[in-house]
Amino acid sequence: MQECGLARRSPPLSLSLNPVHPAAWAHRFSRCAPALSKAICAVIWCGLGTSAVQAQAREWSAELALSSELTERGAFVGERKPALQGAVTLYDPRGWSAGVVLGMQQAGSRTSRVIVRAAQDWLLSNDWQSQASLQYYAYPGDRSSRIFDRAEAGLSFGFRDLWVLGVSLYHYPHTSGDSAPMRWTVDVGARWPLGEQFSLTAAVGHASVKPRGNYSYGSTGLAWHRQAWRLELSYLSTDRRARSLLTSGTPGHWSAALTHSF
Repeated sequence: MQECGLARRSPPLSLSLNPVHPAAWAHRFSRCAPALSKAICAVIWCGLGTSAVQAQAREWSAELALSSELTERGAFVGERKPALQGAVTLYDPRGWSAGVVLGMQQAGSRTSRVIVRAAQDWLLSNDWQSQASLQYYAYPGDRSSRIFDRAEAGLSFGFRDLWVLGVSLYHYPHTSGDSAPMRWTVDVGARWPLGEQFSLTAAVGHASVKPRGNYSYGSTGLAWHRQAWRLELSYLSTDRRARSLLTSGTPGHWSAALTHSF
């Protein structure tokens, strides 16, 4: 399972991507990012504060996945080597959840990733739902990747199980000297069922990332699901600007993941 699967993100859409958002809009978004981040955090804590935590009522889920590499927003993390990933999540009937995701590449590679996550879900209607989340991404195995450690707050809205719109704001703790340490991402994902077991997936996004700059990313793919098993094959892509901002930015590559849920 790729990062997008474990973290419940849709895979990005593969386009020859031009900027999704005008520069002036991006500048205004960056200026209001700290306020939006505080608002998202407030929404989560208000939701948690109104939920009585009853240990006997909690449910849990777990996933184990083998993927062709660790990926994030159209690019691979570390080296392009197979990765084993696992996730455990606890759920409360009143809508909140907490979990951890661990990803490790094959022997001989030091790249690893740990994601700690808390979220609050709401049903807005029979068709609409929303989620607010707080996550922390850490890369403890590779010194060069630690600069991408970050705290991330997100807010998403979904229609059935067909499409989702998400906004994420994140802060790099190791860039205190940076004049603009707050970054953001906007993405849209969709799923088109082809039957009981197959579906097409697509998404597109635009991100403001470290050190300074914006890039667009996306993917298209095919997913197969049967009982506890899920197989995804996706073509991920980033635009030219990503290659100057990210060491792993690529014009396009295939990515695959096999996931088993418990």
